Amino acid sequence: MPTDTTRLRAPRIIPAHPQWAQDLALRDAPPSGKADSWDELNHLDEVYLEFSMASDIPRGFMLWGGVACVAVGLGLSYLLFKVTTWEGVANWMVGLLIVMWFVALSHGIFFLRFDLCLPKDRPVRFNRSQGKVYANSYVWNHNPFGRWGGRVKVFEWSTLQAEITKQIGASGEVVTQRYALELVACKAVSFEAVDRFRLQHGAQTTLEYEEQWEFLRRYMNEGLVGLPLQNLRNQNPSFIDCLLFAMPWFAPTEMGRRARQRMRGVLGVLTMVLMSLLFPLWLLFGIGNFIVMRLAPEASWPAGVDEASKSSS
Repeated sequence: MPTDTTRLRAPRIIPAHPQWAQDLALRDAPPSGKADSWDELNHLDEVYLEFSMASDIPRGFMLWGGVACVAVGLGLSYLLFKVTTWEGVANWMVGLLIVMWFVALSHGIFFLRFDLCLPKDRPVRFNRSQGKVYANSYVWNHNPFGRWGGRVKVFEWSTLQAEITKQIGASGEVVTQRYALELVACKAVSFEAVDRFRLQHGAQTTLEYEEQWEFLRRYMNEGLVGLPLQNLRNQNPSFIDCLLFAMPWFAPTEMGRRARQRMRGVLGVLTMVLMSLLFPLWLLFGIGNFIVMRLAPEASWPAGVDEASKSSS
């Protein structure tokens, strides 16, 4: 198996991810570059670290979408009731109102269920003592009445590699791109993918994910020795932190101070300026974030897995 750790022009993982952007350093390569968790750690000691995925999906947006859809559905219910009492109403009109009513309510249920039933966090535990990675995930689909639930996958650290993928979106004449950090389980002594899971996504540059992967590699390969001091994530954010979750630079809290420290270069300043133009809208979403973070369930692990993932043997 090749051991070159330089940035490749073609993906090393087979089959290639359709949105592949960049391979990261090999899992067992010598340390290189800055190591930083970017404040995404829930726990850190010699036995295991817990990497948060709470920021992977912004919370609060779908809550208001669900409320709006349910309100429309209730309005259509009233209109449908009134229409059925009118004489000479065409059947196609009644049918159309029924379809619109069903679409509005089903979307409302989906949005509300997603934001309020999805756990606050779906953490991943990297157990250095065992050489294993426990990935906590929540399986959902677009059926608002379907079966949703959590599950855990266990991977051997010795099989994992990392890559960055890129998602490109467009709205009118504006094109945006976001990156994601993907961990790939490969067959022994090869780069043939067996399974994948996304650890983080949403960053506008690759720097954050390069430093996070470097931190995970160093921890799993060498332990805490030589790692920079890390701040653990605040798992119970205050009202102000929730209110300004989309614009953390303005928060007069520890979260805001850390966000301001991480603003780098022209891109960081430009992002802050552009986000400020929609300040009232972000505040509305911030209120939704506060509601969701108070009502959504805590992260959970299947029976026995919680203890096993934290054990040193």
